[in-house]
Amino acid sequence: THETYVHSTSIGQKEIDEAPVKTRMNGDQVITERYMTDIKAPPFWQMAMGFQGLDPEADVDRWQICRFNAPSHIMIDVGVALAGKGGFEAPAEVRAGSVVVDFLTPESDGTMWYFWGMARNFQPQDSELTDKIREGQGGIFAEDLEVLEAQQRNLDIYPDRQLLKLDIDAGGVAARRLIDKLIKAETEAA
Repeated sequence: THETYVHSTSIGQKEIDEAPVKTRMNGDQVITERYMTDIKAPPFWQMAMGFQGLDPEADVDRWQICRFNAPSHIMIDVGVALAGKGGFEAPAEVRAGSVVVDFLTPESDGTMWYFWGMARNFQPQDSELTDKIREGQGGIFAEDLEVLEAQQRNLDIYPDRQLLKLDIDAGGVAARRLIDKLIKAETEAA
C-alpha cells in the first residue's frame, strides 16, 4: 500500500504493510479489508483518540474496509479501537472512526475530477476539530494527487504496458475488471 510511505506523517504506519489484505466481490461491489491488532495508532488516529477522550498512546486495533461501487464511488470505513475491545465492532466509547468518501468523475480518457470528504463518528459537533481534520485530509489528498498524476503520466507514456498485479493490488485489479465489463456492455448496447 502507498499509505505507509506517502502518508507517513499522518495515517501511514509500517503495520499496514504487514497486515494481510482480503479482497472479495459482493455483486458489483469490490470490498478490500485490512485489520491490524495491538498496535500504536498513527498520528491522525492518535489525535482522534484524544478528542474522543481516549489515551492516544494506548495500543489499538485498526481497520480499513474499502468498498468500490462502479463506476466511480469509493467509501472507506477506517478507524481504531482500544486493543482487545472488539476492533471494528467495539462500542462507541472505546473507538474513533470515520468513513472517507471518494467520488471519481472522469473528464476525459486521462483526466478526472476527484471529490472527497469524510464523515466521522467522534465529536461531530466540534467545528474546530472539523476544520483541523479538513486541513489534514486536504494534505493527505494532495499527497494522493501527486501519486495519481505520476501514475497517469506513466499510463500516457506507456499505454500498452501491462500493469503489475501484486496481491496487494487485488482490489484495484477487480475494480478495473468491473469497469472494463461495464464499458464493454455499454459499447455493445450502443
